[in-house]
Amino acid sequence: MNNFTARKNPYIIGRPIHEPEKFFGRETLFQFIEDSLNADTKIILLHAQRRIGISSVLQQIPHKVVQEKFVFVLFDLQGHSESSLSDVLFNLAEEIASQLELDSDIVTPSYDEQLKNNPDIFYQDFLPKVYQELGDKNLVLLLDEFDIISSDDGILNQGNNFFRYLQSLLNKQKKLFIIPVVGRSKDDLENLLDLFNRPPYQEVGFLDELSARQLITKPAQGMLEYQEDAIKAILELSSGHPYFTQAICFNLFLQAKIAENCIVTRSDVEGIIDKTIESATGGLAWFWDGLSISEQVVFSAVAETQKIAIEQKQSFPEDPLTLLQKYGVIPTEDLLKAAKKLIADGFIDDTKRRVNIELVRRWLIELHPLQKTIWKLEELQKKAINIIEQEAIKLDKNGKKQDNIDCYEEILKLNPNHFSTLPVLAQRYLEIGNFNKALELYQRDYQLDAIRNKEGLLLALENYGNDLISQREFAKARTQFEEALKIEPDRVSAKYKLREIEAEISQQQQLDRKAEISQQQLENLPEHAPKTSISQQVLLGAIAVGTIALLVGGIGIYQSFTSCSGGQQKVYASCVSNPTITSIPNNIQSNISRGDRAFFFTIPNTSRDQGIEAFKEGNYPQAVELFQKAVKYNRNDPEVLIYYNNTKAREKGNPLTLAVVVPVDNPQYIAQEMLRGVAQAQNQFNINKGFSGQLLEVAIANDANNPEQAKQIAQQLVNDESVLGVIGHNTSDATQAALYIYKRADIPVISPTSGSNALEGNVFFRTVPSNAASSEKLAKYAINSGLKKVVIFYNPKSEYSNSLMEEFKSNFKGQIIRQIDLTDPTLNIKQELKDSASQQVQAVMLFPDAEHISTALEIAKVNANYNLGLKLLGGSTLYNQKTLQDSRNAVEGLVITVPWFSKARQAKNFSKAAQQLWGGSVSWRTATSYDATQAILKAIKVSFPNPSRETILQKLPQVNLSTRETSGDLLQFQNRERQSQPILVKVEKGQFRILQ
Repeated sequence: MNNFTARKNPYIIGRPIHEPEKFFGRETLFQFIEDSLNADTKIILLHAQRRIGISSVLQQIPHKVVQEKFVFVLFDLQGHSESSLSDVLFNLAEEIASQLELDSDIVTPSYDEQLKNNPDIFYQDFLPKVYQELGDKNLVLLLDEFDIISSDDGILNQGNNFFRYLQSLLNKQKKLFIIPVVGRSKDDLENLLDLFNRPPYQEVGFLDELSARQLITKPAQGMLEYQEDAIKAILELSSGHPYFTQAICFNLFLQAKIAENCIVTRSDVEGIIDKTIESATGGLAWFWDGLSISEQVVFSAVAETQKIAIEQKQSFPEDPLTLLQKYGVIPTEDLLKAAKKLIADGFIDDTKRRVNIELVRRWLIELHPLQKTIWKLEELQKKAINIIEQEAIKLDKNGKKQDNIDCYEEILKLNPNHFSTLPVLAQRYLEIGNFNKALELYQRDYQLDAIRNKEGLLLALENYGNDLISQREFAKARTQFEEALKIEPDRVSAKYKLREIEAEISQQQQLDRKAEISQQQLENLPEHAPKTSISQQVLLGAIAVGTIALLVGGIGIYQSFTSCSGGQQKVYASCVSNPTITSIPNNIQSNISRGDRAFFFTIPNTSRDQGIEAFKEGNYPQAVELFQKAVKYNRNDPEVLIYYNNTKAREKGNPLTLAVVVPVDNPQYIAQEMLRGVAQAQNQFNINKGFSGQLLEVAIANDANNPEQAKQIAQQLVNDESVLGVIGHNTSDATQAALYIYKRADIPVISPTSGSNALEGNVFFRTVPSNAASSEKLAKYAINSGLKKVVIFYNPKSEYSNSLMEEFKSNFKGQIIRQIDLTDPTLNIKQELKDSASQQVQAVMLFPDAEHISTALEIAKVNANYNLGLKLLGGSTLYNQKTLQDSRNAVEGLVITVPWFSKARQAKNFSKAAQQLWGGSVSWRTATSYDATQAILKAIKVSFPNPSRETILQKLPQVNLSTRETSGDLLQFQNRERQSQPILVKVEKGQFRILQ
């Protein structure tokens, strides 16, 4: 190696590379440009991130592309963002004249004024003179920083119109070619691509490995010797990004000169990382400054998850949004979009868990750590929040606590991640005794900064625990102090309170044991023994124990009348977990039946059971007779009517098969309501002899309203090629879980009950109005009724319930004071309603999913029992006899939306036919299930003679059923949604009545 200590650093950072011998790679790009120019392509768009070396690429085009037919002029548009069109054209003309060494009089000072008066002289006068000088050659304009003209979305229609002017030039000038650089993200290119009629487009990305290796080794050839491991280390840091590759090598050369060591090792590379980050600050800052606040936060989160994964030796980093939640950040829509944008712009990989350039990741960790960056979220909506904060301070000074709280809640609605609001609002809730809300906010504050915010959370836990002790709710109180000790194990005050609670619980247990012993002694006395004195003692003891039990257990007694949480059922007075449904295939197979098993086996029917045995043996004539007897025995049971018709279809041969998926055991009444609609349509179809001699067979499937089971059922139905289409599922959660399986198999599915707006896809239809329509109806009713303040009870984990809540929020013009989780195990209904009444709330919106109807009805009862006078509005899940029977006067005045109502004028014909068939009135689920079956049958009919999943899917959007063919309303699909409006009904004198 030659002595290089006096040699100039051969690596270039901070300027474009003009020298061809110092430029490496991009051969494919230059060939693409040359081929496009030779093919007479007038415009070629180049897209690249800044600092990727695009200016150097433009500098090299004249050297790398054959110049026999072309001359190139480089024009940098940077600095012209606010220039007028005439100024841009004048500067461009000067640059062309200068670079082509044209006569000085071709662009005179007065030319600027002429362009202002008439920009067209640029192509009418100036360009022809240029072409004359060029002879046979064409002019190629290389436009650097093309997008710096403006960042405005409407750039094509306003401002300087430079883009449109370029486009008009290309149409008029045969000898003019343009190669602009567009530094925007791919999503932002559409306007430019459309303007120039989708021209050839090339992305300038990272260097390939061979070119990157050349960039590392060739500039210092004869001066430095890179070990193979050192080259790999550089590539690991730079990922082939030319700017960062040059920056690393630049600093390696400096270090080698100082150390007088020409051999570069991996440890040398690792030793200059901090110095490289410092020297490349300009290029690194661009990765940051061009991002929105949300993008910056997600970018830092991705870097942090990688750091954690490396430290903990994990092969796959955590989801960055999950990490943000651990820091107390609410994952807003902006943050979700930011993650996608970072992927699209090439900053992070497709998994959204790794920064694409390791050097950038290390820079983020060093200069933009997550815990510091998170606080930038406070800047969102800053102007509006400052105004509300000032109002909150005034209200606090005037002692208006609730209005003060409302202001801070409004801030968190505007920006859920306005962190400085959290401890202030938490303290306000603590002062009014709303411990659950206070703890929720203090917990978020603690997640954000565990050291600084620990004491606030601990004090809130202790305050809540003391309040529970005063109510003698010792078990709940113990939980609060145990939580405090998890945070601070040596906290003396919490330890003392726990000892106090344990003593109280121990004393209660002793009293309970004494009462039990006394009772046993009384029961074990011989019949002839005198019992008077002993009975009196036992009675006195029982009274004493009973009094204490009432004091201690009053709340527990109240809770025994409330509903169980999701995933539990009530056995005697206790809530226990539901049995887990096994996922083995045989079990799933047992949840699908065409007539070989009884789902509603608790309904006694001997003929049905005998019919099932005959069906399994293939003795269809006997099965028909037995199922017919079963129908006569219990005409209200849809299962036996379906099995009767299935057997007739089997007996006839070559049946058409549909499947209906219902929650057989969770709850049973909903399953039967849905099956009645399907059974009625099937029965009508088969009585009319079907199509071309083929009758309809219906496979009943049970998903138990369980998303996991729904997926397994869906897969089983998809695998059964005889199934032409599916009706179901009941809940939006179950439908959502199964939908991707149906999409993958292109099998049509029509839901008669799932209203969530999140359900969509080319195979999904529904005969029930969407939650958007139902929520809009309720919101308009609330507004027209003068209801301006409401609270919402809902299940955030339910697709249906959450969708209904979100749609109501977007349609309601009044104030939503609180959104309350029905699944919260600590939910105190009485306290929530009393708080609401004290805040002048006028109405309660009840949006329960199927599993939490009982909780919603409990809310109605508490409202009535305490005469709180809150209006009740709700979703369609409350439309059932259970609402009327269990709650009686408590639901008087309840207003709910339903998809269909039996007493509506248009529903009377179907209601009458259904009542004759089933021996009683039917629900909206029966009507919409009937309509779903009718829609598929119509699609099958128009698909004859060869109905298939594919043809049915093609014909369903064209289905047009008259009111005579449905449960009352016309049935047409628009974007696979039924075009019908929900109906408002009200509970009056213990009955649902249509609201006029």
